[in-house]
Amino acid sequence: MKEWLRETHGPGFELLRHFLRRFFDSDLITTPGQMAGVLIGALPVVFQWFFLLVQPLHHKYEYLSQLATPGPYREAIRADELWLITLMMSAIGLLTAVKWQFLFPDLRDYRALGALPLSPLQIFGSKLTALLLIASATLITVNFLPSVGFPALSASRWAFQSSLGARIMAHAGASLAASSFFFFGLIALRGILLNVLPPRTLGRVTGYLQGILVAVMLSLMVLSFSIQPQIARAALQPDRARWLPPVWFLGLYQKLAGDTDPAMRMLANRAVIALAAAVSLAFVTYLISYRRHRALMMEGGSSRRTKEWRLGSILPGWLSQNPRQEAAMGFILQTLARSNHHRMILMAYGGVGFAVFLTGIAGMGKAFGQDRVVAADFVYYHILALLFLLIGARHVFSLPSELKANWIFQITESEGRFQWLRAVDRFVLSWGAAPMLLLPLPAEVRLLGWRGVAEAGLFLAVGLLAYEWAFSSWDKLPFTCSHLPGKTPVGMILGFFGLLGVLALVHSLLLAALYNDALFASTFSLLLIAWWRIHRGRRQGWAYLRLKYEEVPAPAVHALNLLR
Repeated sequence: MKEWLRETHGPGFELLRHFLRRFFDSDLITTPGQMAGVLIGALPVVFQWFFLLVQPLHHKYEYLSQLATPGPYREAIRADELWLITLMMSAIGLLTAVKWQFLFPDLRDYRALGALPLSPLQIFGSKLTALLLIASATLITVNFLPSVGFPALSASRWAFQSSLGARIMAHAGASLAASSFFFFGLIALRGILLNVLPPRTLGRVTGYLQGILVAVMLSLMVLSFSIQPQIARAALQPDRARWLPPVWFLGLYQKLAGDTDPAMRMLANRAVIALAAAVSLAFVTYLISYRRHRALMMEGGSSRRTKEWRLGSILPGWLSQNPRQEAAMGFILQTLARSNHHRMILMAYGGVGFAVFLTGIAGMGKAFGQDRVVAADFVYYHILALLFLLIGARHVFSLPSELKANWIFQITESEGRFQWLRAVDRFVLSWGAAPMLLLPLPAEVRLLGWRGVAEAGLFLAVGLLAYEWAFSSWDKLPFTCSHLPGKTPVGMILGFFGLLGVLALVHSLLLAALYNDALFASTFSLLLIAWWRIHRGRRQGWAYLRLKYEEVPAPAVHALNLLR
């Protein structure tokens, strides 16, 4: 088989091979082919979340099946099905949004294939075939474990279907249909934009839309875990259900499971119509796009974003009069403005942070009482905003852009290293931390009075200390160092969960400081002293620091260097 695959088998097969490989490439990875191994290794990590829920789900449905009436069981099954359907839909939507640029042939494909005797129809046909193959494998892989495991865990005498196989088929059918709706719907959206927008506008709109979609899908994934029976009942109200696609496919599940409720049948019919419309529109827009897509890519790829150039050259000068700092901040700002990938990652962190904030404030009144709930909400917002800002900034700064051009920084590093690192500090604090504090300040002052100012001042000290801690080991100029896939995200995830573990403690301490003058003064003073000591030590260490431009794997064997 390997020998057969090494041989050439005609234009169609080779194009299919090319596009299948390209799905596992990323502009954020410096070595082609590394992304496939990372994705394969990530699958067991992603699926572990379901095994953590096995015992709670089993005990819950074992208890509900022993009740004398079927009502509580069927409300719980509806809520959990809505949770899983929303989770699977948003997971597929997230994967589709991340690979947004690969849904149609891109500029790199045309540059690689343009000189070959291939027609646009051949290129588009092979791209569509590869897309459908990848989508089918992804849909089955993502939905397999929940489709088999959840019907087994939720078995009960109150279930509409007594057969396990029938319940599995009902769940799998509804979940696959829901995931396919998001997948084909996003393809249709991309195709509509391709045929409606002019070339110079297309790239910018689709770039920002990609970031928004990633943020929305991540928010849905986080919020789906908050779906309870009361939320499901509210979502099933007719005036709301018509606007909520996950509820449509919940109705499809209920119909396949044997529920005779007319409302569920009406929702099921809407789900089938929506899926058929999304699939049809995706294929239609895909087929009519191939005639003008190459011209759009070639025309849109050469457009200049003069506004972003002017913005990147004016705004950094307001923050620093040092030419090297100004140049470094302009480089960072323009990279974020031009790179869809880096902007997408920042928006993804924002989406997750927003979803976590919404899930947390729901129970804030019960935890702290009505007299402190407003202050508790602001403290919680600032903690999450600071946490996601620092983790997101470090992550996105570590991803390269135009890596081969970093030679210009290497040959001038000795002259500008200190100013470059100061520019990173000023950029994060000015463009990230300052808006985070200033935007909600009027509302804080209006609702909390002087405590609003005190809360902002306290978090100014917390933010400065947290920044020094997060960037204490930073030894790169943003976007100039190569990146090893899987290395940085794993460390960030572990650190993220470690910080979430102490989140409640930090929240309670800071909230208590706002209502105790002595505790506020001592906490504020300790934070400033700690910040100054770490800040001074980090600045002194810059004199001996050498910036990193290539990230290499850790050696398999560490030498003892005894002969040095």
